[in-house]
Amino acid sequence: MRLQCDFCYHHCRLDEGERGLCSVREQKGGVLVTRSYGELVALAVDPVEKKPLYHFLPFTKTLSLAMFGCNLSCAFCQNHQISQAGYEDGHVHRYVDAKAIPLSANEMSCPSVSFTYSEPLVWQDYLMEVATACKEASLATIMVTNGTFSEQALIRLPPLIDAFNIDVKGDEPFYKSMCNGSLKPVLRGLEVLARSSAHVEVTTMVMESRHTLEDIRTLAKRLGNLGVQVWHLSRYFPRYRCTDPPTSEAFLQEALSVASLSSIPYVYAGNSSLGQGTYCPSCHTLLIEDRMAGNAGYAKPLDGGVCPQCGAAIYGRFKA
Repeated sequence: MRLQCDFCYHHCRLDEGERGLCSVREQKGGVLVTRSYGELVALAVDPVEKKPLYHFLPFTKTLSLAMFGCNLSCAFCQNHQISQAGYEDGHVHRYVDAKAIPLSANEMSCPSVSFTYSEPLVWQDYLMEVATACKEASLATIMVTNGTFSEQALIRLPPLIDAFNIDVKGDEPFYKSMCNGSLKPVLRGLEVLARSSAHVEVTTMVMESRHTLEDIRTLAKRLGNLGVQVWHLSRYFPRYRCTDPPTSEAFLQEALSVASLSSIPYVYAGNSSLGQGTYCPSCHTLLIEDRMAGNAGYAKPLDGGVCPQCGAAIYGRFKA
């Protein structure tokens, strides 16, 4: 009997012994299982800004973890060694009990745990077990994801995740040609999360060879209409199967200028030497110093979530 997975929008229907598009989900013994459950390919401490999250517990550390796998096959994948099926056998997996994660986070002075690096959607059963343990330990939870949720995942995950960073890669033709995916479930996910209590930031890796400034303008409008408050535009560099030349700083600056004219109040550069300070969208007071600078930190106290100069609400969570 074929069984249908409901972890992502693909809804793979699998026969006995068959794996899904992610290579992680499999029918085994008449039930769907997650292969290598709890066996991590990455476990590290990062600045939370690397997720990237700029408005969620800034200047704190987060314990980051990943199992293997992804449900997309982007030609430019930045982490293909731990996400794409052809590389699975080349990794040493280390089983880590879910209850050990919050203990490790506390030992390392991390107020949050991040599900990141690969695609957490395809191992969301382990994610949920870890996130539940983190909630019991009063730790924040972060999910960095391509956002191709199933409707069922959009019910299961938001109650367990405090902050999301969602990749929005381009328009529908871009997803079809470069990712073997679709923009539609990503926009649907953002629509649902915008109505939840979760913190949401969006990242787009800008490819000068594939994205036009009009593409950026159109995407900015779509994201703004969904209520997105924080958008990271990140420089592309060649990776995996994609040999397009790197995105220039000049083009990224143009893209940032276009995005800054949208309704999205906080727009940042990524993989770039361009400035990354946070300003009040109402009075333009510098609130957080340039994150690229060695003395990065609060320019003004922000724990109350309001601009100390004009009193305007600043989107985010600034205190653990």
